[in-house]
Amino acid sequence: MTRVRFATLLDALMAPGTKRRSIRQAATRKRSIYFEPDSDDDWDYEAHAEEEFQPDPGPSNPPPQKRRKSAPRTRHITRSKSERERLGSKPRKVVGSKRKANHLSEPPKKAFSGPSDGKIPDWTSLPVEILRDIFVYASQPLHEQTQASAANVTWLMKTARICRAFAVPALEAYYLSPAILMQVEPFYLLDLMRKPREKRWMDYNVKVKELRVDVQRLAYAAPNRGLFDLSTLVAELPQLQHLEVLHPADEPPFRPMKIANWHYPPALFEVMEHKAHRVKSFRWNRDMIRIASPEDLYTFMAQIHSSKPFEYLQDLTVCGFDYHDSAEPTPPSTEEEAMNPSAATAPGLATSISLLPNLKSLTFITCDIIMDTFLTRIPPNLESLTLTNCLELTSEMLRSYLAENGTHLRQLVLNHNTSLNLEFLPTLKQNAPRLETLKMDLRYFSERVNSYDADPLYDQLLSTTSVPTWPRSLRYLELEHMQKFPAEAAENLFSSLVESAQELPDLRHLVLAAHINIPWRDRAGFRDRWIGRLLRVYQRRDEPPNRYLGSFRQYRLYKKAKAAGRGTSPPDALDGSDLDEDKLDGGRRKMAHIQVSPAKPHDGDTDVYSDSSPDSKPRPQHRRSARVASAASQRSATPADQTTSPDPGTEEEDEREAEEDSGFHVQGLCNVVDVRIDNQRPRENQFTEGDFLDAEASGDEDWHEGADMEWEDEGRHAW
Repeated sequence: MTRVRFATLLDALMAPGTKRRSIRQAATRKRSIYFEPDSDDDWDYEAHAEEEFQPDPGPSNPPPQKRRKSAPRTRHITRSKSERERLGSKPRKVVGSKRKANHLSEPPKKAFSGPSDGKIPDWTSLPVEILRDIFVYASQPLHEQTQASAANVTWLMKTARICRAFAVPALEAYYLSPAILMQVEPFYLLDLMRKPREKRWMDYNVKVKELRVDVQRLAYAAPNRGLFDLSTLVAELPQLQHLEVLHPADEPPFRPMKIANWHYPPALFEVMEHKAHRVKSFRWNRDMIRIASPEDLYTFMAQIHSSKPFEYLQDLTVCGFDYHDSAEPTPPSTEEEAMNPSAATAPGLATSISLLPNLKSLTFITCDIIMDTFLTRIPPNLESLTLTNCLELTSEMLRSYLAENGTHLRQLVLNHNTSLNLEFLPTLKQNAPRLETLKMDLRYFSERVNSYDADPLYDQLLSTTSVPTWPRSLRYLELEHMQKFPAEAAENLFSSLVESAQELPDLRHLVLAAHINIPWRDRAGFRDRWIGRLLRVYQRRDEPPNRYLGSFRQYRLYKKAKAAGRGTSPPDALDGSDLDEDKLDGGRRKMAHIQVSPAKPHDGDTDVYSDSSPDSKPRPQHRRSARVASAASQRSATPADQTTSPDPGTEEEDEREAEEDSGFHVQGLCNVVDVRIDNQRPRENQFTEGDFLDAEASGDEDWHEGADMEWEDEGRHAW
């Protein structure tokens, strides 16, 4: 067969009138047997092509027939490609070699590089309570329906299996508020709680203090299990103190979702009464209550609030109570009360809430029932009030409530209320003298995805004649997405904070984000003036930590070198060039960090693993235009150059600002001062500069990552 095949091939090549083909192309065209692509590089065609296709005269005695071997399939290789592969000296692949793993490689562990005694602290000697608090803090969040929550649960379970000392605190951290992320997990948890005590490693029932379940885990049946009855699980948890059934529609963007209806089981409150539960927090959702009539609804809620399980309730959340189906009943007149005595005691939502004697925190989410004088009928001794996505809430209602019941209020959270502006701030100091936290998010959402109706319903956020006042006890101030904000009103708000710095000794967190629609030149000057002034007045300026405190040995060597009267070397070695003693306190220390993520390392690992200053290590920058790079190079000029050629206009502005700031009190105690001024429109999906920059190198041959600084010095740019 082989001889006939070669003869046919030679006849075709030597036939007259046909174009002569190379032996290599002819042989390649004839082969059609598939072979592994990995063996392409192992085939040395140059060495075997000629001798393989030499015509065989044939021996006198034909050899015995052998099993035919298929030749490997080769690719068409051009001259340029073969030269490039030869110059690259690519390693050859061997058939049958071990393949690389498909998953990402683990990031390198960050270790301390300085001198150390090599002693690892005995973490197992810490008390169980401290280890449990550490694990609780490190495993948050657990209840979000995200991949991160599932990863945190897995991390807790792995931590519990490290050693016996970690088992109890890690399991307590999980069962303190067990995460239920699938429909079948409530059944598994119930089976564990019902297991005989002699077959359990610990008493899991008394460890569960909080139970937060997404309604989707209860409204749909688990495979081969059916619907889960929440009352059966509550009956097995004697130490349960917090019970909440969460609904996705109660979170931004607050749109209705197609989820199967689920209602509170009738036996739930009977079980809580029978098992003598004493809950501290509970959540009502109007869609989860089967009762339709408002009178019957509030009678039922008043009965529940008067029961023993709710006697010590401190935190109540109310969601989805609309005015049309659950309005507060109108108080009857004297004649109606005489004719029908039962009508005088008809409860409403506010009156049923007032039956909770120990209530300290109250939250309303998507409740259109809050209108007119509703807030004045809620309990007057509240310490925390949260109003979220309440369409009818206005500053007049809030001002009236604070004037009557704001004496004990310590926390006020107002998020996504379309009709609420800042007109209640001028009387805030007088009406809420004990207020410590004020948080407002003025971003709004459309009721439908295919339409836009997220504009605020007020004309302006703050009038130009209103000047805010601030309570002396204020510690946390956050005003996000302030829109429809006149420049004069914004100046009044900022100046009130600057002038009240001496009266705000406890302020530690200041976040202001304003969207001011003025010409860009005026906005730039407005931004530079007020951001700089607020930073100078409130920003804390702590000295950086000593960089020689990385280990006990490093600190001993540092003290020994300092006592000897000679300079100290860098903290990594302490054996290099000497440093001045006055620079010892100005550096940054390096610390060993624990690997926390299996993600592939990237250019931003400094943000994850290092707590040093961002400018301590140069980072590769994104590509920039010549104009932007020129402006950056001018800003990064040396101080010597700036002193030799000063700008007269800049000096005059600095002197004028220094004179203006000299009369203000510098508080200097805020750990966070974040002030942003722009003219953007808040949107549900806000795009930033990071959405339009390349995440990795673009592949241009004339550009190398990390070389931006060199190009600035040489006057060359990416384009």
